[in-house]
Amino acid sequence: MSRASRVAVALLCTAFAAGGCEPTIPVRDCTGCSYDFADTIPPDILVFHWPTAALPVRFYADPRGAMPTLVSHGLAAWEAQFLYREFSWVAASDSTQADVIVQWSGSVPPDVPPDPGPPVAACGGQTVYPSWAIGTSPGRAVRVSLGALGGYTQAQVAACLQRVAMHELGHAIGLLKHSPSSLDIMNQTPTVDSPSSADRNTAEILYHTTATAVPPPR
Repeated sequence: MSRASRVAVALLCTAFAAGGCEPTIPVRDCTGCSYDFADTIPPDILVFHWPTAALPVRFYADPRGAMPTLVSHGLAAWEAQFLYREFSWVAASDSTQADVIVQWSGSVPPDVPPDPGPPVAACGGQTVYPSWAIGTSPGRAVRVSLGALGGYTQAQVAACLQRVAMHELGHAIGLLKHSPSSLDIMNQTPTVDSPSSADRNTAEILYHTTATAVPPPR
C-alpha cells in the first residue's frame, strides 16, 4: 500500500469515530424486559407472527373518516420497532386481497384533532383471527374493528382511537396477549401514545420465535 493510500485510510477511520473503523451497533435500551405474547388454547399454545414469505403484510383500511391515517400511523410505529425489518406492511386498496382488514364498528366518528388532555377510554377495539389460527372467524384475513363510545367529546374519541388503533394493530401483527404494565401500548387499556421499550422488545422476541400458526398461501 502506498503512503498516500495509508493516509487516506487513516483519514477515513478518523472520520468515522475516535474509537476506530468498526461500525456502531444500535443501542436497544430494554435488555431483558418483555411480556408474554402467546395465547394459550388448551392443550396448545398459539404463537403467531407474519412469516417472511407473507411480507409485506397487506392491510386494508376503511376509507371513511380518520381510519386510513390511524392505520398508517399505527403500522409505521410498529414497523419502526424492528431492527432488521422482520415486519413490513403495505396498504391494500381491495379488502378481498388483504391479509388484515381494519373497519369501523358502528357509525364513523368525525375526523377531528385529538384531545391533548388526560387519556380516557372513549373508544373500543377488537381483533379477530380467522379459522387457520384460532378458529373464531371464517375467511383468510385478520379483522380489526374500531368504534367510538358514547358520553365523550369528539376530540376525546379521536385521541382514544389513536391509542386503541395502535394497540389493536399490535394484536394483528402477533402480540396476542396484553401487557400487565400501563406504560405499554399493549396494556388492556392503553394510555400511552406509542410502543414502549418493552413493547418493542416483546415484538422482536416474537418475530424470532417459531410460530405455531401460519397463514395460508396467498
